[in-house]
Amino acid sequence: MSTSTRTFSDGQPFIGLDIGGSCVKLVLVESVGHVPDASTARLEHPLAAVIRDPSKSNYLGTEWGAKNAIRKLEWFGDSEHERAVYALWFLAPDFIGFAKQVKVDRELKPTPKIRVSATGGGALRLRAEIEEMLGVELLIVDELKALTSGWRVDAESLAESDGPVEYPALVCNVGTGVSLVSVGAAHSEYERVSGSGIGGATFWGLVQRLTLFTSFGDAVTAAKQSGDPGQADTLVGDIYGVDTSKAIGMPADLVAGFLGKLSAGKATDADVVAALLRMVTSNLGQLAVFQARLMGVNEVWFTGGFVLCVGEKQEDSAGRIVRMALAEAVSFWSAGNIQTRFPPDALLLGALGAVAASLDALPQTT
Repeated sequence: MSTSTRTFSDGQPFIGLDIGGSCVKLVLVESVGHVPDASTARLEHPLAAVIRDPSKSNYLGTEWGAKNAIRKLEWFGDSEHERAVYALWFLAPDFIGFAKQVKVDRELKPTPKIRVSATGGGALRLRAEIEEMLGVELLIVDELKALTSGWRVDAESLAESDGPVEYPALVCNVGTGVSLVSVGAAHSEYERVSGSGIGGATFWGLVQRLTLFTSFGDAVTAAKQSGDPGQADTLVGDIYGVDTSKAIGMPADLVAGFLGKLSAGKATDADVVAALLRMVTSNLGQLAVFQARLMGVNEVWFTGGFVLCVGEKQEDSAGRIVRMALAEAVSFWSAGNIQTRFPPDALLLGALGAVAASLDALPQTT
């Protein structure tokens, strides 16, 4: 009996693009360890060139990140051949300038139009402009399909070290807003089961309005290093006093009202960011725990730009701080009974998944 597989011909490269409300993610996947011939030559389009080596470009703003790895990707047709995976991400406001510079490079050295698998609201809204400036044909992939396809690629890569993925799985994607997605064992099984408008954009919008911070990373790092959220939040101890709080069986440092003391004017900017981070992650943790209980699962996968922040390069980075806050919130609301998990490429799942999902549109071999 024959089985159908997705076609990923040796040397054939794929590019995925995910334009969200806060940042842009690009992924290039190509084969390695072979000698290309004329039909499978390395993609020389300037878009591919800058994904491979962004350090040589002047396309990007002040906050961006890049990574590359050699991985075995079973989704891409077989588990025997390794693929080179290059990734680049930067802030969404910098995208038009980025695209214009790619266009300049194309005009200096004309290259054939290439296909790019794209997802995210920006890809739909700017489709005509993207195709014209980048010199590409966009294959639009549904956002949830891209997210869940990318999550499968990433999560299943952890199976050897962390054990098999349990289905159904609950994926909480935190970008501009929040989507909670139930993912089944079959590739076509996924459903958005809940969500919230209180996500990364809420946090960053309030930070910009209430403090002088202009960098997400600087704000979150300062909150961790010197911020005291209790200077901005009204605590149970502020209402009952420490001794009475103990008498009624409630911790004195439990939050009674987020930002309740903000008008007192004693909180520093770092204190305010710490309080905002606690407010948003507490809300996310509560939503995730309630949904996990409804689904009968004991772990939550967090993904999205809020989880892995743009420009994350250090161990004690903004992304790590946010992940710790989310883990603490889930532990609090579940009394330690529900675990948090973070895929290695949490920020890149939409772009990686757009590539994976687009393979369904290619010819199949039997």
